[in-house]
Amino acid sequence: MNIKHWLFLRGLGREQGHWGDFIQRCEVQLGWHCHCLDLPGFGSEHQRPSPTRISEIRHDLQQRLPEPLKTNTPFGVVALSLGGMVALDWLATTPEQIAKIIFINTSTGDCPLFQRLRFTALPTALSALLAPHEHQRERAALKMVSNHHANDPALLQSWYQISNAQAIKKINILRQLFAAARYRAPPNLPGASQLLISSRADRMVSYQCSEYLAAKYRWPLVLHNSAGHDLPIDDPAWLIEVFKRNA
Repeated sequence: MNIKHWLFLRGLGREQGHWGDFIQRCEVQLGWHCHCLDLPGFGSEHQRPSPTRISEIRHDLQQRLPEPLKTNTPFGVVALSLGGMVALDWLATTPEQIAKIIFINTSTGDCPLFQRLRFTALPTALSALLAPHEHQRERAALKMVSNHHANDPALLQSWYQISNAQAIKKINILRQLFAAARYRAPPNLPGASQLLISSRADRMVSYQCSEYLAAKYRWPLVLHNSAGHDLPIDDPAWLIEVFKRNA
């Protein structure tokens, strides 16, 4: 399948700047035309409240589609974490817009709570949420989602600059968490097979959530052995190779 345009969606409390150079690498190495949209309440949309339903987040994005995606030609979606829930809802409601979805370390509310957020991640998650300063919050967030770059000072500084430029409101993170907790995987989904990618070593969300979705929809699942929740940061080269073989 030759899909020309791809939409990239980030997850909880993140924005397009957190992709780093991954988007550019996909364009260069895969020949994709890549587009990003920030979820309401974050990044370019940071002054707006985040909806408390995944369906409302999806509808908001559909109203802001980049011009190249407003055609009758279906596009691909790369969706990380909570972005994957939005993509699932998109596929369930308007499948004619979607050519293929690549889900990375996603989950849904019908997965067990201890899999959606590992117990061992709770102290770090609370530290990130309750941190009084942005730098402390970003340090805790990086520690939680990355196994290979948790102590990378350059990456931490980059994330701090992103956060400082477009301030994250804690209420919007809580609203996203509420939306995610309420979202259940659709019983049936139309269209061709999608792709699930996850990491066995994800310390935030268990790869068993991806296994659950793979079994539910009979979709292929590709597993990484050592990367953390933020796979595009921890092993972008491996991820692009998986894209190349499966998209």
